[in-house]
Formats: sequence, C-alpha cells, structure tokens
Amino acid sequence: MKGTSHLLIGTAAGAVAGYAVQPDIQTALIGAAVGGISGVVPDLDTNGLASNRITLSKKVSKWLMETAGIVILLTLAYQAVTTGLGREIYIYGAIGFLLLIISRLITQRHMLTISGILVLLLGFVLGQSPGILLAGSYIIFASFLPHRSYTHSIIGVVFYAFILKNLYAEWPVNGLIAAGLTGYISHLIADMKILPVNRRGVKWFLPLWKREF
Repeated sequence: MKGTSHLLIGTAAGAVAGYAVQPDIQTALIGAAVGGISGVVPDLDTNGLASNRITLSKKVSKWLMETAGIVILLTLAYQAVTTGLGREIYIYGAIGFLLLIISRLITQRHMLTISGILVLLLGFVLGQSPGILLAGSYIIFASFLPHRSYTHSIIGVVFYAFILKNLYAEWPVNGLIAAGLTGYISHLIADMKILPVNRRGVKWFLPLWKREF
C-alpha cells in the first residue's frame, strides 16, 4: 500500500482514538496529526513517504558535502601558501577528502541513518530526553532493516509504544499514546494479506515466526 494511503488511514484512526480519549475537537485534531505521522512510521525501513520527508534529498546532501570538502581543501591550500600550516593540515585535509568520498557513496538510506543520529543529538541537547533518544534510535535501526520486517511486527509496536510513553511523560498531550499506537497498528493491518491489494503480508511474530499474515 502507498504511503499516502497509510497517511490517510492513520490520520482517520488517530482522530477516532483521540476523540475516544477525550471527546473534543482539539484532542481529535491532535490525534489526527499524531495518527497520520504514526501511520507512516513503519515504512521508515524503505525509501518511501516517511523516510523521504525527514531526510534531505541525496542531491542536496551530495552538493553540501562536496562544497564543504572543496572549501576546506582550498582554504588549506591558501593558508599553506600564505602562512604555512603545522600538523593540523593532515586532520583538516583528511576531513575534506572524506567529505568528497562520502558525497560519492551516499544514498538516501544513508541519509535516513544520518537523520536518526541528528535526532539522537537533539535528544542530548534537550537534556537527554528519553523519548527523542528512543525516536532517534528507532530511525537508525529502521534504516538498516529490510522492508516489512521488524518495524512491521509486534516488536515494532512495542518499541513505538515505549517511545510514545516516554514522549508523553515529557509532554503530556491528551490522546498522544492512543492515537500514536492506533495509527501505527493501522499501518500493519492495512499491509496484511486480508486486503486483496497486498501480495505480501505482515510478519507479526518476528523473529519467532516468519509467516506472513
């Protein structure tokens, strides 16, 4: 199923879940937003709607790295000619060349890993926020997983519930946990074989049982 479909299903499911927690429009709207985001989170394990929305494009990233590498090397060359450099030339030179090499090898999946690392750093900046640190860890793990594996299983649901619980402890927003879990689970249900549009199903019980449902 396409990412936009998961987004719409998650939004509707989250709105209902939020309203069930507290029957007012504000909570329903918050639930819709949380549910929509959660509805595409499981697909962070593939190059789709979710991963592309939280990462820079590969072209932009390559351009930034190439530019930074060239600027560093040109600056080193200028300083070497005008004022001379000590041992630091090796360190900065290595950084410049490394940026140029990475810019040639980087893929969109790598950008997702980098995005997860940046989220982890944000968690540390915000006083080692457990919720954000866990969210960063989820993104990093997802960037290395095959599509429809652990993010599409009970393990993924439990991990995401743990993230939501910690986020709620820091920012107690009504309906956050209910809408988030409902949106996430709606994605897994929508990917099951019970729907004729799905050739592949969901391996709910990984790693104990690899059967698709």
